[in-house]
Amino acid sequence: MIGQEASVGRVLGIVPARAGSQGLPGKNTRMLAGRPMVAWTLEACRQATVLDQVVVSTDDEAVAEIAADMGFAPPFRRPDHLSGPDASVIDAIEHALTTLGGRWDYVVLLQPTSPLRLGSDIDGAVRLCHETGAPSVIGVSPVLKPQTFYGRMTPDGTFRPNVPEPDEPVVINGAVYVGRPEVLLERRGFQGEGALGWVMPPERGWDVDTAFDFMICEALWPHVRGEAAAPLDSVRR
Repeated sequence: MIGQEASVGRVLGIVPARAGSQGLPGKNTRMLAGRPMVAWTLEACRQATVLDQVVVSTDDEAVAEIAADMGFAPPFRRPDHLSGPDASVIDAIEHALTTLGGRWDYVVLLQPTSPLRLGSDIDGAVRLCHETGAPSVIGVSPVLKPQTFYGRMTPDGTFRPNVPEPDEPVVINGAVYVGRPEVLLERRGFQGEGALGWVMPPERGWDVDTAFDFMICEALWPHVRGEAAAPLDSVRR
C-alpha cells in the first residue's frame, strides 16, 4: 500500500511512459496477461510499502487514461521537448519534481518496460539506499550465461574470448532506480561514485524493448507470478 512504510522518509515514485517507441510501437499499452503493460508497473507500485506518492509522466492519452482508471491521477503531461525519442529521463524526473514541489528524500524511477518486477523489489531497493546512505541504487541482474561464454569478434571474423574476471558480471536491468533528488539532479543520472546494485533474478528484471523481448516476457509471466504448473528455477544457465 502506498505510504504504509514511513521509516525511510518521503519517497516519490515516477513512472515515465512516453508515447513514442522505435523498437516496439505502443509497447506501454500493449496487452500483457490481460492488462496493458504499464498497468503492471502501477500494480507493483500498489504492492510496494515505501512509496508515498506515484506520478505518471506521459504524453500518451491512452497511458493517462489507464493511470487514471487505476487511481493514479492526474498524470503529469510532458511538454513537447520531453516527448521525443531523444528526451532525457532525468529531464522528465526534474519536470515532475518541479511540477509536484515539496521535499522528497528519494525518487524511484519505475519504467513500464519492466512489468515483471515486484513491489518487494521497489521496497528492497529503497531500503538498501536508506540503510547504507548510498546516493543511489540501481536494479541489476546476473548476465544470462557465465562470463566465459562471452567474447568479441574481430574484423577478420575471429572470435576472441573475454579475459575472465574474479566476479561474475551483472547488467543494469532497468526495473528500478532509486536516487536522492539533490544527487540525482547534480549528476544527471543514477550511476556514479557510491551507487549500489539491487540484485534481481534475470526473469524479474526482464526489459521489453522489442517484439522478441515481449514474447519472452509473456513466456516468463506465469512463472514469475506463480501461475505456472511448475516453478521456474532460473533463466540463467
